[in-house]
Amino acid sequence: MTLWNTIDGRQLLGRLLDEFDAHLKASPPDEMFAIESVNVTWPNILDCLREAIANGNESRCHEMVEQLAGSDTPFLLFAHQFGVLRNFIVKQALTHASIDDARRTMTLFEEMEEGFAAIYLRVFLNRLGTRNHLRLKHIRALSDKNLLSYFESHLEWMARLVEAVRIRSTGDMPELDPARCQFGTWLNGEGTRLIRDQSHVREIRELHEAMHHVVVEIGSIMDHQRASGPIYALLRKAETYSLELGGEISLLNNVVIMSVYNKDPLTGFLTRRFLDRVLVNQMEIAKATEAAFSIVMFDLDRFKEVNDTYGHQIGDCALEHVAGIVRDTLRQSDLVFRFGGEEFLLVAPSTTLAQAHTLADKLRLSIAAKPLAHDPPLHLTASFGVVEVSPHTYENVDTRMVHEVIAACDANLYAAKRLGRNRVV
Repeated sequence: MTLWNTIDGRQLLGRLLDEFDAHLKASPPDEMFAIESVNVTWPNILDCLREAIANGNESRCHEMVEQLAGSDTPFLLFAHQFGVLRNFIVKQALTHASIDDARRTMTLFEEMEEGFAAIYLRVFLNRLGTRNHLRLKHIRALSDKNLLSYFESHLEWMARLVEAVRIRSTGDMPELDPARCQFGTWLNGEGTRLIRDQSHVREIRELHEAMHHVVVEIGSIMDHQRASGPIYALLRKAETYSLELGGEISLLNNVVIMSVYNKDPLTGFLTRRFLDRVLVNQMEIAKATEAAFSIVMFDLDRFKEVNDTYGHQIGDCALEHVAGIVRDTLRQSDLVFRFGGEEFLLVAPSTTLAQAHTLADKLRLSIAAKPLAHDPPLHLTASFGVVEVSPHTYENVDTRMVHEVIAACDANLYAAKRLGRNRVV
């Protein structure tokens, strides 16, 4: 940096930093600055600036910023602290030096901020590239991709974006028109026909277009000087949109699964023979979208007594009745399997443990509140076991893990039975 390489420049900044030190002693930091952090401390910032003045380079500052970026300290926090320092020192220059000195000081701090933002951007690009590669790996491992092939193409689109930003090449940017990328083409054609709720189509289209708008903005400033900070912020937003889009595609994919896989003829639910495959895929999708899902296992209480008392024909009517309640209660993207005779298993995508408990309890109350039409009315109850599958708790997916998850859910169901039935555990 040219200003560090001039004796006058270093002397100017040294004097201004001394004045800043004097001000710090007169006014404690907590009175001067609204934000403080154990990771962003004034002594560290001042020490690295003094070393830059002494040596004519900012290597220590860069090491400090790289550590901050690596520890996920928000860039805005550091930029705020550094900006307050910059503003105070520029004010000192305006008060006690010349306009030219103030201008040179401002330029120096702007160049330093760009260097620090570039470090944050480089660290984030490395991490985003790695995360995106892992997401692609999990999607490519799916035995049945269906609509998730569009998420795969989107992740490939993201990979091109990461590389284009890394080399700062607008010519290498991915397709910027949301109507012309592979997902946009599908959404505006077959997707519109598949999704029954047109308000949902609009929501997905708005999400997709918002992500493209962010990427267009990245491309528009790619060649600008001191653009690392804005590009970093926009890329973080683009990744958030990307994950949301992946979540939406995975929910739509479940709708396809419910429509094309073989069903149990009595209840209309998926048969158990597809369960392992669906759960393996769901665990891969959870890793790709970084969203937990939950499994709910439930069965009808004392159902054997229903069959023994009223006969198997009434028992079948009871199962059909409960299946109708389940369909009316659950979401279109929830996958329901007939696990056994009167036992069912629900896969709830993008659903936390607390949300799954709420969903299960809603279903429990609905079953208890709607007796089967019979003379007299046949009151039914059900018990539920719930587990959450978090993508952060596993790396690779296999059928052994699937069986462990089912066993844990089954154990919770039997705990609900032991505690008196008609409850969620």
